[in-house]
Amino acid sequence: MNGNEAIEWIHQQLKFGIKPGLDRVQQLLEYLGHPEKGLKLIHIGGTNGKGSTVTYLRNLLQRHGFKTGTFTSPYIERFEERISINGHPIDPQRLASYVEQVKPICEKISQTELGAPTEFEVITVISLMHFQEERVDFGIMEVGLGGRLDSTNVITPILSMITSIGKDHTNILGNTIEEISYEKAGIIKTGIPVITNVHQKEALGVIESKAKLHNASLYQLNIDYNYQVNNYIDWGESFDFLSKDMCLHNLELSMKGKHQIENATLALYGLILISKKEKFKLLDEEIRKGLLQSQWPGRLEVIRDQPKIILDGAHNVEAMTQLVTAIKSQWESNRVTVLLSVVKNKPIDQMLDILEQNFQKIYLTPFDFSTSYEYNELYKNFQKTHTYVQEDWETVIDQFIEKDSTENILIVTGSLYFVSQVRAYVLQHK
Repeated sequence: MNGNEAIEWIHQQLKFGIKPGLDRVQQLLEYLGHPEKGLKLIHIGGTNGKGSTVTYLRNLLQRHGFKTGTFTSPYIERFEERISINGHPIDPQRLASYVEQVKPICEKISQTELGAPTEFEVITVISLMHFQEERVDFGIMEVGLGGRLDSTNVITPILSMITSIGKDHTNILGNTIEEISYEKAGIIKTGIPVITNVHQKEALGVIESKAKLHNASLYQLNIDYNYQVNNYIDWGESFDFLSKDMCLHNLELSMKGKHQIENATLALYGLILISKKEKFKLLDEEIRKGLLQSQWPGRLEVIRDQPKIILDGAHNVEAMTQLVTAIKSQWESNRVTVLLSVVKNKPIDQMLDILEQNFQKIYLTPFDFSTSYEYNELYKNFQKTHTYVQEDWETVIDQFIEKDSTENILIVTGSLYFVSQVRAYVLQHK
């Protein structure tokens, strides 16, 4: 089996859908001798900001000399990046060797009442196998969906982190902030400290109750750590980090948006707690370098300068609001064109309303994905005052590059899968 065949087999497990629950993963790990045991893992959940927080924390740990594994989703350029060590995606042949081990076990489990493991369950287990074989110092596991019943929740981490909570995947997680918070707070473990950036009072109440129930120390933004935004810089952010353990001034990020400052402060406070537990010294200069060098494709990422094209996978209402705030802080609204595509389980009406209130030219388009809208559905239901339904997103890109002046900006947003396809098209063909 080669790397492509391994990925094809993994993707075939999609036919088993999303099946919340931990039994199949635990059975897989049992057959494999529990590769998760002995690993020092950090578990990161939340609605928005998980991927960015992972990359900040990974770079901070790396700058302090630690070999650090990451498990993230979805991927932007290639499947293998979902399982990486020190930022380097797993080798395709190595991935194939893990699939050869896991495949017969999956077939055996599929014959039981548990049913076949899903794609996400399989790659969760493979990431743990890889971290164990590579003897990482730390592994960072990003929750896929929710938390309580997510396949990553089989681990016992040294630290749990909850980035933010918003209304996303409501068909699975619930319709209220309290219901969604209950699922997200499901990653809290007995005696394991938890940090959160969550703002909403109703969400914090759920998290505080869960932490108290499990005797888990809880650390919160605006109570245990905070930040102060500094003066405007051309691109990126500058801020001061404030806590009783450490204060650092004029930290810089290469990623744009106040929400990135919040993600960075969460990661930095996580580093502080890890350093206390693992007894290593924090180095100011390495913290500065780790934050500044952190990049996360598809999050306010500039992929072309003249004319400027920016990608941001804002796939829910909260993320779209953050995107609009970041863009309007940098450019006048009349310079901005938006290209949007979302999948069917997202609140497209609310997302379009946010864009319509702020920008005058929005293109809505389908894309090549199993749960994307068809062109006719979009044309019939979502054409609005400033929104134009376009059948072919490549045409929007091509025309923008050919006709628009260097003063204007194209924002490509919505599904991360869509952003990934646009990214590949622009970088390869333009």
